[in-house]
Amino acid sequence: MLKEVGESPRNFVQRIVYTVEISPSAWNQLAHLTLETYRRIRDELDAVAAALGEGSERVLPPRGKRDGGHAPPRLSVVVDDAIALYDVDRERRVVLLLEVARRLPQEL
Repeated sequence: MLKEVGESPRNFVQRIVYTVEISPSAWNQLAHLTLETYRRIRDELDAVAAALGEGSERVLPPRGKRDGGHAPPRLSVVVDDAIALYDVDRERRVVLLLEVARRLPQEL
């Protein structure tokens, strides 16, 4: 069966696309990691962006108010011996990598 021009499918779901951006300071910090660790961090952030694009809010903490000037908690992923701090800008649809740091050993 042919569809008429302008006809939209009934089960059409519009996907929102989130992109991953890296802050200049995070680029400098990534330069000190192995290529494999960088790729794994990027894969984790791409997965967060994909989940957000599919409408999943489970990857984010609940929206809260900034009480008393305190910023909401930062989001993070842990890969190997590194922790990557990121934020999500819902208006711009961006997952922004803010900082990458070495993680303290677990036995401390």
